[in-house]
Amino acid sequence: MTELNVMMDDFLKRQAKRNETTMSEIELLKTTLLPHLTALGVASVTVCFEGYGDSGSIEEVTYLDPSNAGMPCPDVMIEIEGRNEMTLSSAIEELAYSALELHHPGWEINDGAHGELLIDVAKASVQLDCNLHYTAYDSHSTEL
Repeated sequence: MTELNVMMDDFLKRQAKRNETTMSEIELLKTTLLPHLTALGVASVTVCFEGYGDSGSIEEVTYLDPSNAGMPCPDVMIEIEGRNEMTLSSAIEELAYSALELHHPGWEINDGAHGELLIDVAKASVQLDCNLHYTAYDSHSTEL
């Protein structure tokens, strides 16, 4: 193997390990958050994010009750296995950032991206909808 191949092999192994760790983190957050959200009467959570130019953030988090009425984020601390307690809102943001890191690394770079992480508590489902931005152009050259 050439030096470049060795470096690439090492990089791919580290990236696979990082992805595995992030997937485990996402599963842990989901299995911890869903029972808490159910107990608190939250039917769904929508996490809106946006990023571009090497900066990205969560812009808004919306909580709905079973009648689809907005509700404030419950001000509670939750325990994530193997960690210190954290606020419910911090755990939800961590879930969103972990999902973005795993499925759309670099979502905040250059033209960026926007989208939502949707948590449907009743269905015990979490869906990431990400819209990646890009600049394109269509060139033409005609000899006259």
